[in-house]
Amino acid sequence: MRLGIDFGTTHTVVAAATDGRYPVAAFENGHGFSPFIPGMAAGSRSSLSLGWDAVERLAGPAPSALRSIKRVVSTLLPDEGVPAIDGSPTALELTAQYLLRLKEMLYDGSNLDIPHGEPLEAMIAVPANASTRQRYLTIEAFRRAGFGVLGMLNEPTAAAIEYAHRSLGVLSRRSPKRYVVVYDLGGGTFDTSAVSLSGRRYDLIATEGISELGGDDIDEAILEMALDAAGFLRNDLDSVAEARALEVCRLAKESLGPASRRLLVELGSAIDGAEAVTLDVATLYQKVDPLVTRTLDLLDRVLSMLSTHGIDPSNPRELGAVYLVGGATAFPLVGKRLRERYGRKVQLAPEPHAATAIGLAIAADPEADVYVREAVTRYFGVWREGDGGRDKVFDPIFVKGAFSESGEHAVERRYSPVHAVGHLRFLECSELGDGGKPSGDLTPWGDFYIPYVPELDQRRDLAEIAELRRLPEGSEHVVERYAYERDGRVRVAVENVGRGFRREFVLGAPSER
Repeated sequence: MRLGIDFGTTHTVVAAATDGRYPVAAFENGHGFSPFIPGMAAGSRSSLSLGWDAVERLAGPAPSALRSIKRVVSTLLPDEGVPAIDGSPTALELTAQYLLRLKEMLYDGSNLDIPHGEPLEAMIAVPANASTRQRYLTIEAFRRAGFGVLGMLNEPTAAAIEYAHRSLGVLSRRSPKRYVVVYDLGGGTFDTSAVSLSGRRYDLIATEGISELGGDDIDEAILEMALDAAGFLRNDLDSVAEARALEVCRLAKESLGPASRRLLVELGSAIDGAEAVTLDVATLYQKVDPLVTRTLDLLDRVLSMLSTHGIDPSNPRELGAVYLVGGATAFPLVGKRLRERYGRKVQLAPEPHAATAIGLAIAADPEADVYVREAVTRYFGVWREGDGGRDKVFDPIFVKGAFSESGEHAVERRYSPVHAVGHLRFLECSELGDGGKPSGDLTPWGDFYIPYVPELDQRRDLAEIAELRRLPEGSEHVVERYAYERDGRVRVAVENVGRGFRREFVLGAPSER
């Protein structure tokens, strides 16, 4: 069975590729069926409830709870503990357990007729702005959960595939439409990407994103207003009460329509001693408008990049649509602000919450004959010693926006080291500022210590001796090789070419920390 799986911040959605159709899976939730599984955990490391089981467990006592697995683990290294869960499972363990539960539900708790034991092959996705460590964690967790991973796409690219599939006219040779701009506002992340439309080929032209901005932030704003109105403080809530209260706020948010003036928040169902409160919608819109403005500014930035690719962003005939996907696009203020700026070009996906999963299922279907060429979506590099060993200089190994026909990139750096131990400080960022310094959304990797000579291979104190063990000038010759793979992971190899001594690892693998 080939699937498209959108592992989301708030919800995980699955679509199947079945004889040219791409149905969205519905899952049992204890009260019927829903077209998603919540990205929630409750309990402890030794007794963990996930998805719909976590929702049920939150109705009673639980030692701890986490409303959004994806949002939390995306900020952690794979082998870092998740402190919000009692017992602190690692980010990779928690994600793999959640996906294993998803797999079990696909066999036994969904409307997809999948025989037990039939292999599940999945096309998966991450936000376009995802770091390489998030990409590694995601693909490794799927594999540990027993899925066969067919490939990994950026979420907006998958949504563009779904858009083109629904609007086949934009792919005809006579169509003037050259690209679509995807506006993807999910539960925890925002991405906007321009994707070319040419036959069955999809090239990522330009992308921008914010790793922590989405519907969860609107829920947080509602909760803040509701607690203030009810006379409660955030510190009054433990993790379980907070998760319950945020779910109440999410449900209240999803009840809003374009004409809503008041918002009822049933706090009493989540917090002992609290009563329902009514909020002014205009005040809520004023509170969250700066968040929406940030997304519009990035969309404008993507459009401004198109001219370098031979596309005229001022020509409306070339733009297929500003295509809205992600559950948070249902928040009325989002559509209102977008239509004020882009008018009739704004098009809401028929199934905003499922567009990415459907696009992934289409990409997983060999009969669909889809060709995707992604670009590097973030700068990745390493801090190095400047002249005289005083100032640090950022060396960008992979440059945002870089293309290759294969989707893979290879870069080498050669030098004669001064010390016997290399101190590599990797960092990713969304922008480069003055003097090539990293700026914007930063993801530091921490410190990696690599021995350059074989006699230090088994040493466990490399950090302590890194500055002490010096080498005769020009005595050793080292080459660093970096491979940016099609799924966005980075493979690193450091070799002493004279001695045949080599270290190789995928950045982010727990065994390599």
